[in-house]
Amino acid sequence: MYYRLNSSCVLRGWKKTPWVLVRHPENSIQYLKQEEFQTLLLCDGSTDFEAEFISDKMREILCRYEADGVIEPCPQGEVLEEDQYYQYYDNRFVRSVLWSVTGYCNYRCRHCYMDAPDGKLGELSRQQAMNLIDQMSECGVLCVDITGGEPFVRKDFWQIIDRILSHKIAIGQIYTNGWLLTENVLDEFEKRNLKPEFSISFDGVGWHDWMRGVQGAEKAALRALELCERRGFPTSVELCVHKGSLSALPDTVELLAGMGVSRLRIGTIAETDLWKKNSQGNTMSFRAYIEEMIRYIPRFFRAEMPMDIILAGVIRLHKKSKAFSVIPMRYYGTSECENRLLCKAARYACYITPEGRLLPCMPMTALKEQELFPLIQDIGLKKGLSDSFYMKIVDNRVGDLLKVNQKCAECEHKYHCGGGCRASALEQTGDLMGSVEEQCILWKEGYVERIQKAAETAIMEYCAEDAND
Repeated sequence: MYYRLNSSCVLRGWKKTPWVLVRHPENSIQYLKQEEFQTLLLCDGSTDFEAEFISDKMREILCRYEADGVIEPCPQGEVLEEDQYYQYYDNRFVRSVLWSVTGYCNYRCRHCYMDAPDGKLGELSRQQAMNLIDQMSECGVLCVDITGGEPFVRKDFWQIIDRILSHKIAIGQIYTNGWLLTENVLDEFEKRNLKPEFSISFDGVGWHDWMRGVQGAEKAALRALELCERRGFPTSVELCVHKGSLSALPDTVELLAGMGVSRLRIGTIAETDLWKKNSQGNTMSFRAYIEEMIRYIPRFFRAEMPMDIILAGVIRLHKKSKAFSVIPMRYYGTSECENRLLCKAARYACYITPEGRLLPCMPMTALKEQELFPLIQDIGLKKGLSDSFYMKIVDNRVGDLLKVNQKCAECEHKYHCGGGCRASALEQTGDLMGSVEEQCILWKEGYVERIQKAAETAIMEYCAEDAND
């Protein structure tokens, strides 16, 4: 009996992550145990699984993965496609890259990290962009999420998409303001058999034009969302809330849910230089933001959980499971968390700026310290993901923080908190291992307990009937 991998399955490995099953075209991953990997490695059409060296355990693995569609029986000698054979990448595993393909934009947002209308960070040349994509493939990157600026203003946008697809790298999300999202654009995606999720900015009914600095921005965003719903493209929304737009939040959520938006992320506005100049008194303190988000929690359940909602820094609210997770409660309260990464998100994803700088996350674009991080053009992506200042950052553990930060080490909440966002620490203290004011407020002033209680009470009040069904 001979087996081979299904044509959609490939075996891959990276430093510290040597045994991974990847399934095209979405490039989902499954971490393998060594014996599972060794068994699947033999599924190449040339190994006789009736041979004496095949153990009962290996046969059990074969049955399981055949039932799961990973392998299939085949005639002897029916070899794999070239890219299905095991490939090992000599760098750390990064599943996805968020890439700002341009620093230019057709809007004049009041809070932009990048001064995007003026293209402060520019964009890579076409040759540099194509070379970067090739390097992503050479490092085993599986997915690219595309943002800007506004990505659709880039003239060679489709050449970039086609180069990514030529390496069988998946296109995940595309972040856009929606103005340039048209029937023709969706036609081009469908020609490539792509249905990416469009994450469209929308900052509240009656407030979006003001926030984005362009008359007609609200109409354009809603038109784009309606178009995606009609054409079967998934959508999510990023919403920046401030003093002025708070009263519009319930109506905004209701409107977006009715347009088929699957997920909404609501966040306060970062204190960028642009926002300080243009807020017109609408800046909201962190405490005020938290208070308003706590007030919103019961509204979510009372409205019958219209969609998945993230209240940034506060709570994740899940429509289908009627469940929640308190965001600042990052760990389970034991010393085991000292071995956990300080930033879990940065472990499996990274951000590349319009000028080609490798950062752990997009918010670091606003910090002067971003210049400490490498330019891909200077050192190459493989070195960036192997031996660079970037790797020194993403490899830090909670225990590393507690060794050098006395305030955190002495805090009673340290094994639940884990220190908080490192970009915020760098912004507030100039020290990657500094303390994060917002985390201290959340824990020491009782907000975490209030967030949890608000969600539990709302579930009891508004989901009791469902729970009894």
